Amino acid sequence: MSLSSKRLKRLIRQRELAELVQRRELAEAIALRERRAAALAEACASREHLFAVEPHAGPLDIADALAGAAYLRRLERDIAAREAALAHSDEDVAEERAVLMERRRDRRALELLLERRQAEERLARARAAARQLDDLVAARWRSQPIPTEDPA
Repeated sequence: MSLSSKRLKRLIRQRELAELVQRRELAEAIALRERRAAALAEACASREHLFAVEPHAGPLDIADALAGAAYLRRLERDIAAREAALAHSDEDVAEERAVLMERRRDRRALELLLERRQAEERLARARAAARQLDDLVAARWRSQPIPTEDPA
C-alpha cells in the first residue's frame, strides 16, 4: 500500500505533536525527580543535624532520649521512602526518555519516506516532461518531408 505525500505529511505532523507531548511528559518526570531528590537531601540534612546537636549537660531525661530515638526512626523511614521514590523517578525518567527517542525515530523514518516519495515524484515528472518533449520533437521530424537525393 502506497501512502500519498499528503497523507505522509499529515502522519508526520501527528508524530510531531506526539513527540511534543512526550517531551512535556519527560520534562514533568525530570521535574518530579528533582523535587524528590531535593526532599531526600532535606531529610538527610535533618538526620545530619540531629547527629550534630550537642547533648546538653546534666542528667539525661529519658523522655527526651525516647523522643529523639523515635524522631531518628521516623527520619530513617522517611529517608528510605524518599530513596525509593527517587529510584522510581529515575526509572520513570529513563522510560519517558526511551519513549521520546522511539517517537523521534518514528517521525524521522516518516520524514525520510516522504523525502524519498517526493524525489520519486520529481523524477517521474521530469521523465514525463522529457517524454513529452521527445514526442514533440518526433512529431515535428515526422511532419517534415524526407529529403531525397537528386541524381542529377
